[in-house]
Amino acid sequence: MKQPRPEGTVASLAEAVKALRSELIVAMEAGQDEAIQFRVGTINMEFSVEVTADAEASGGVKFWVVELGAKGSVGRTATHTVTLELKPQTRTGGDALISDEE
Repeated sequence: MKQPRPEGTVASLAEAVKALRSELIVAMEAGQDEAIQFRVGTINMEFSVEVTADAEASGGVKFWVVELGAKGSVGRTATHTVTLELKPQTRTGGDALISDEE
């Protein structure tokens, strides 16, 4: 069973990374046939997260991205900062380009 999202959060960490991946794909498709192309370099993402214990049998933890300006149960002492450094590549291991394949 999927753990419900805590109040004051906007997504799980996995959902946030998935959304970034989707946006990069949209940008790549929009850049087809453009005269100027961009190579995607390292992407740094920084999140304020709330960590919750998973009540399921897995006994793991879940990271939830905190909404900016959130109030209520999400307080400064209950949040942590997570920084991810992502190096995007294609399925074949090449550089991701915001451009046409040619």
